[in-house]
Amino acid sequence: MVILGIETSTKTCSVALIDGKKLRDEISLHLGLSHSERVISLIDEILKENGIAIKDIEGIAVSIGPGSFTGIRVGVSTARGLAQSLNIPLVGIPSLDGLAFGMETSGELVCPMIDALRGEIYTALYDGRKRLTPHQLIGIEDWLKILKDKGETILFLGEAVDLYENLIKDFLKKKAKIVKKERRYVSAARVAEAGWEKLVSGEGKKYDQVFPLYIRRAEAEVKWEEKERLKKI
Repeated sequence: MVILGIETSTKTCSVALIDGKKLRDEISLHLGLSHSERVISLIDEILKENGIAIKDIEGIAVSIGPGSFTGIRVGVSTARGLAQSLNIPLVGIPSLDGLAFGMETSGELVCPMIDALRGEIYTALYDGRKRLTPHQLIGIEDWLKILKDKGETILFLGEAVDLYENLIKDFLKKKAKIVKKERRYVSAARVAEAGWEKLVSGEGKKYDQVFPLYIRRAEAEVKWEEKERLKKI
């Protein structure tokens, strides 16, 4: 089963192809947030380089967030459009799950973190593939205070680690392990691998049944509500 993976929920724009459990190829670019300009061309590129026609794709896995609102919308809308036109199943993979599920551990808990700005992160805690907490938006220091009470060593990864590595080490000392940069960031390959398991087990959905996981409302929506509130005063 040939699966296309799409990951655009952070500053990384990434596409991947897996065939069965085997990774065929992955292209990842750190573009900032200009994903709308590149994701389709990256899909075309990876298909051509691997001699695969678009009609040969049998399923799609897309990262649904949390992360950048714009990036999530680009990825989900692209995946939905392709799934509709090809009439193939689609699965949505939470960004934090995609980060955590690809990690090999030696018994550590896994803590993926995505920057949410303003000193906040999107995060959750995992034991292998078992998620121990909800996906959540929380202040970095509040989160580290919670983790300080855990007895296990914790493995940290995700783009927010670039910002808060020193703070993590200060709070947790030897209980904190930091993933090396080459394995730290979101990856369409991990999204595709997690999606493959769902697709082969029949959990794929129609294109219009997969939705973004934002957690926090878009800033534009909050500002509009505030304007409407002020009009009534």
